Amino acid sequence: MGEFDYYLKWFLRKRLSGINRVMCKGVGISEWKTLLTKVVLHRQIDLKNPRKLNEKILWMEYHTDSEIRSRLSDKYEVRKYIAEKGYADTLIPIHGLYESVGEIDFETLPERFVLKATHGCDMNYICRNKQEMRISKVKKRIHLWMNTNLAYMSLEMHYLPITPRILCEQYLDTGSEEMIDYKFHCSDGQVRFILVCTERSRKKYLNVFDLNWKQLHVIVGAKENPEEPPVPARFHEMIRMANRLAEGIPFVRVDLYMVRGRIFFGEMTFTPATGVLFHFSDEFLLKQGQYCMTE
Repeated sequence: MGEFDYYLKWFLRKRLSGINRVMCKGVGISEWKTLLTKVVLHRQIDLKNPRKLNEKILWMEYHTDSEIRSRLSDKYEVRKYIAEKGYADTLIPIHGLYESVGEIDFETLPERFVLKATHGCDMNYICRNKQEMRISKVKKRIHLWMNTNLAYMSLEMHYLPITPRILCEQYLDTGSEEMIDYKFHCSDGQVRFILVCTERSRKKYLNVFDLNWKQLHVIVGAKENPEEPPVPARFHEMIRMANRLAEGIPFVRVDLYMVRGRIFFGEMTFTPATGVLFHFSDEFLLKQGQYCMTE
């Protein structure tokens, strides 16, 4: 994505945030989210009588205490939780944590690294070759991130109290391997299904599997990888880890990576795809909804 398109995207998002803030005060957040979902995503949700998984996720977002969601969505604070659960060895090493762009000394950073905002998603910069990096452009993006809150952009209100910071992580070198994102969707503290995200020739694919690695053809509005992703070598360890991290939580998505035979923690997400989960069929979401206990 070019610079113009990148900043246009964020300009429009911020305009939407302002509209959402006004409409939530006028008609209520649940009602506005329901209308937006119908008009923009062409999906029907019922937050007064939640039965589907996405409906229950959004009902909890707007009607229950968000403290744990906010704390574990913070990409730095969640590291403490992962360590407490006994998985410190899965944390990607960090080069630094910064409260402003001015604190970052780019000269001392390694040749390859990853910058990400701790307070939301889609705010990342991957540096594969520092010699090709234009520091002024990177600083401009970071400045944008630090002055952005995602809560009203997508009506994911648990992002509201998270302090904006920048985390610099070690670049994970996969060698010739493809970086595959394994997203373990957990309801009532147990993994229920896995979304596998792959990319080939700049095309992104989504595949869904059950706990026996049987593919479930429940994706809508996106493409499945025709070359079915193989089961990861440490799949059962990954399931145990996701279950452990999800203990006592009604719903959470645990993202893990497998790099050179080693498991790495990615993030914990409480409202995937703005809580609507629009890439899954309604029939599948209804079935999965029975496992998510909201009370």
